[in-house]
Amino acid sequence: MRIINKALTRIPDSYYILLTLFNCSFLLSLGAGYWKYQKTTAFIIVMIALQFLSRRFWFTTFLSFIPFYCIKLPLFPRLTNHGNLQIFIGILLLICIISALRKNHSIISKPPVIQNLFIYPLVTVYVLAGIHKLNSDFFDLNFSCTNYVSFKLNNFLFGDGFEPSSLVTRISQILTIFFELIVPIGLLFQKTRKASVWFMVVFHAGMSVFGFSNFSALAGFLLCGCIIDFNGDRMYYDVIIKGLKRYIAIAIVSVVVSYMITRFSILNAQHVRVYNGLIFNIGWFAFFAILISKTKVKKQTRRLNVLSATLVIFIIFWGGQSYLGLSNAGNLTMFSNLKTEKSRSNHYVFNTNTTKIWSFEEDLVTMLSIPKELKWQGSIPLDSLCQLPLIEFKSQANVWIEKFDYPLELTIKYKGDIIHIKNLKNSKWSEVEWWYHYIYFRKITQAGTNQCLW
Repeated sequence: MRIINKALTRIPDSYYILLTLFNCSFLLSLGAGYWKYQKTTAFIIVMIALQFLSRRFWFTTFLSFIPFYCIKLPLFPRLTNHGNLQIFIGILLLICIISALRKNHSIISKPPVIQNLFIYPLVTVYVLAGIHKLNSDFFDLNFSCTNYVSFKLNNFLFGDGFEPSSLVTRISQILTIFFELIVPIGLLFQKTRKASVWFMVVFHAGMSVFGFSNFSALAGFLLCGCIIDFNGDRMYYDVIIKGLKRYIAIAIVSVVVSYMITRFSILNAQHVRVYNGLIFNIGWFAFFAILISKTKVKKQTRRLNVLSATLVIFIIFWGGQSYLGLSNAGNLTMFSNLKTEKSRSNHYVFNTNTTKIWSFEEDLVTMLSIPKELKWQGSIPLDSLCQLPLIEFKSQANVWIEKFDYPLELTIKYKGDIIHIKNLKNSKWSEVEWWYHYIYFRKITQAGTNQCLW
């Protein structure tokens, strides 16, 4: 009990800052757009507000864990890419805190060690995301994910029907690869770390106005861990925490505005995430301008210790599942146009015809006629002639029959046979094994350029 009481009053300021940033990532994940979970979002706002008031409330991050993980864990790994990362990071944080409370000299109390836990895994995440984009469809000028990502902002600025020029699309493609494959490498070196963080801050500010402040909020936590001085003095932390409080206040304002827009139709709800990102960026730049300018990057030996190496290997496996024949959604393949079927792989480097171990993705169900209300992951339309691997089709079907209380009639093609299903609930096509949930595939565009999906 004494150890816990001591921790409650004397947690290092660097840990308080990081935990608060992580708590803000929960808030933006749930509240950047429409508030689907209103009570949980409101609860997390209160928890973050307490952190705004005093450093003593650092532990409210773990109180936010409870409702957030109650929502997200049952869905894992069928979450957004940053949602899955939040699950992994949260579990690691809990392990670290328990370790710190039980041992007076925990390994995580050593600044070089804990900073490595941010730097090496974060570089791996960005580089893998960039590697997935090295495919012919991502560099297509008409259907590239860069156009998909910028759609909300383009619609906000230029109205419906606007299409970026080929030159703008090509520049966007090149910049995306630059920011994901080249810039993060600079985090590994003392001389380039500050510049790399600044580049990534600008990159995520752009992503926020594109509608992805939820991902940027998580990136803010990770980027801060890469640069913050874990041995700073009181004056240093006081200045950083002032910037943090601005970030907290504006993050809360951004999600409250999102609620007001969608609840009371104050502005065009179609642009809610753009408005959210514009407001969020005010606090985003205010915090990182202070953090980067006031932090002196010290020369330290960047050894890849066992824990960091383990995390890197895990992330490589998690992100590389697509090339082995396992999941190709929710594992850093976001907005990549990636196609990984053996016969129709579009990657420039990896030939999945030779790298695949499992063939789940080749066992395809083709949609011939399907009710409009049946969508992949509840939001992505399943157009005629699109395809799903059999285990993914069954997983989706199992969700559909729970969601809709009337007979679902559809026509599919499987192994050359055309099959008319009069009632999906009473058919074998909605029967699942427990492990289907954990192998997660996107829908597949049957012909032509692969559709962009998150």
